[in-house]
Amino acid sequence: MKKLLIALTVLLPALAVADSNVGVIDPLAALQGSEHVQERLSALDSQMKSDQADLQKLSAEVKSLQQKLEKDGMTMSSDKVDELRTQGQQKVIELKSLQRKLQKKSSEGQRAILEEMQPKLQKAVEKIAKDKKLDLVVNAQAVIYAEDGMDITDAVSKQLNKMK
Repeated sequence: MKKLLIALTVLLPALAVADSNVGVIDPLAALQGSEHVQERLSALDSQMKSDQADLQKLSAEVKSLQQKLEKDGMTMSSDKVDELRTQGQQKVIELKSLQRKLQKKSSEGQRAILEEMQPKLQKAVEKIAKDKKLDLVVNAQAVIYAEDGMDITDAVSKQLNKMK
C-alpha cells in the first residue's frame, strides 16, 4: 500500500502536466526579434561609435609604440627607451580604462532595454499563451526536448512588434 501511495505521489504531477498544453520560449531571442529592441540596440551602437573609434586609435598608438621600441630600441638612448616605455604603459592604462568604460556603457544600455521590455514581454507571452490556449510556458533554456510546435518565440516577437 505504501509503495502504491509513493508511486501515485510521483506520477500524479506527471499526469497533470501530460494533459496540459505547454509552450516553450527563448525570451532573449523573442526580444532580439522585436523591432523596438533592434532599434534601441542600433541607437546604443551609434552612441558608442565615437568611443569605439577612440579605442581603435589608442590601440593603434600602443601598437605603434611597441613596434618602434622593437625596431629602434637597440639604437636609442636608454632615456628615450624609458620615455617610450612610459608612454606605452600610460597608453595601455588609458586603453584598458576606455575598454572598461565602453563595456560598462554597453552593459548599462542593454540592461535598461531589458528592464523596459520586461513588462511588454510578459504581456506578449500572456497574450500568445491565451491565444494558443497554453497552460504553461517555460523558458527554452530549461527544456531538454520539445516538439517543434511548442516554441512560441517567433509569435511573441511578432506580438511585441504589434504592441509598440
